[in-house]
Amino acid sequence: MSKFFFLVAVVLQWGGSHAQQPYINNKQLACEDQSDNITQGYYCNGLNKSCLSYITFRSTTTYNSAADIGYLLKADATLIVSLNNFSSEFATIPRDKLVIVPVNCSWADYYYQHNASHTISESDTYFIISNDTYQGLTTCQAMMAQNPYNYRNLSVGSDVLVPLRCACPTSRQSAAGFKYLISYMVTWGDNFSAIATKFGADEKSVLEANELNANNTIFPFTTFLVPLTAEPKIIESMQTS
Repeated sequence: MSKFFFLVAVVLQWGGSHAQQPYINNKQLACEDQSDNITQGYYCNGLNKSCLSYITFRSTTTYNSAADIGYLLKADATLIVSLNNFSSEFATIPRDKLVIVPVNCSWADYYYQHNASHTISESDTYFIISNDTYQGLTTCQAMMAQNPYNYRNLSVGSDVLVPLRCACPTSRQSAAGFKYLISYMVTWGDNFSAIATKFGADEKSVLEANELNANNTIFPFTTFLVPLTAEPKIIESMQTS
């Protein structure tokens, strides 16, 4: 499909800047299937070509400080410290704690994204990088589309672009008072009500932001957009050492 016809299709399907964003619905697991554009990222249908946005990341044994997470996600560690009320950039974060990360979200071709980079190691594949290292904040389809290496021929020691999924508010969301979107990483046991409550959001607006209804299913390790009227608050008190 040519770029012109793809753009026309996007405008017709999503109604320009008024439409919300479709939920990825586990389609990121089929790495070699690039037939569904939603695996590439969230559509550029907002009022602005760039904006302050937020993503979430759960601390691991490898990435367990604001400095480590900032390095991985190419985000400002000092802002991570301030937003999450950590004591310092290098304070240890307990494993599996949800960390809110502010990022600059920008229009790249047809999709919003925040760019990180990753150096290929011996065991890496696009699937491992996107779903394990980056916890589903990107997809193997998006990585394959934006890097020169094919799925079976990653070059150890080379750097690859990692387009992280983010989005800017649409005109409809802005008119409703929403200033930011946060790409929340769904985990086991999550439901619409719990996610909305976690961020002090309205469940109806959360469903609309992802073009879902209350009967739909959401899956772990997929991004889920939550519209916010103000900067996200601390999810829970996190004591660091």
